[in-house]
Amino acid sequence: AAWSWQCTMYTGTSSGAAVYMDPGADSGLTCSDGSTLTCGCSADPCDGANAALPSDLVCAGAGPDASNDGCFSLHHTYGTPPTVLTLVAGRGSGSLVDACGAAGIIKIYGNAGGLDLLMSWGAIEAGRNDSSMVPASATECQHLCDSDSACKFFTFNDQGPSGGNYGYFRGLCFLQEELSCEGDAFSHYHGMISGPASCSSSDPAPTPAAGPAPTPAPTPAPTPAPTPVPTPAASPAPTPAP
Repeated sequence: AAWSWQCTMYTGTSSGAAVYMDPGADSGLTCSDGSTLTCGCSADPCDGANAALPSDLVCAGAGPDASNDGCFSLHHTYGTPPTVLTLVAGRGSGSLVDACGAAGIIKIYGNAGGLDLLMSWGAIEAGRNDSSMVPASATECQHLCDSDSACKFFTFNDQGPSGGNYGYFRGLCFLQEELSCEGDAFSHYHGMISGPASCSSSDPAPTPAAGPAPTPAPTPAPTPAPTPVPTPAASPAPTPAP
């Protein structure tokens, strides 16, 4: 069952400017083909397995994340979409790109009730679920990936707002191994954000705190040159008497 009943749109292709649209809403945004971006469901009412999906993923902000110089990929999973997502999240339609292969899943963080359901469906292998934290953002998911030496990439489920009606599965965070295949590394998927464990190859060395300016040593007073002893003037020799 795909239970997200809102559409995710990234204004200006930025994860920091997410907008969650209700079914039937008109964003007012004109897409490249001249159409208007809308949010709709495959059936009415929009509930149960009838996921809400934007009319155009690219128009809804799919692509490199402008808020972090393209480190994250919006509306994309790393690797082919994990089976778990196909059970609980609508993908979208149109010209969708698939990655060259599936990335191994190390661990999945998320809501305890949602993970229990996925376990009961056989969608998650035992020991790969972790409900100790439900990330509220892709950045929090990335931090979890970065703290695990085996994790090289992550995929975060950003369908619907935090605390919304999709609480069981919103915030699913997949810690993933690196792909071994050549070709596209990311797949289109509505509301997913993916990226590497770190946005920088190495952290810059910290800049030392500026301390007080050193006090210059006092300049010694110049030693006066010795005063020369005056040379006495020569006395004229006495004139002899006649």
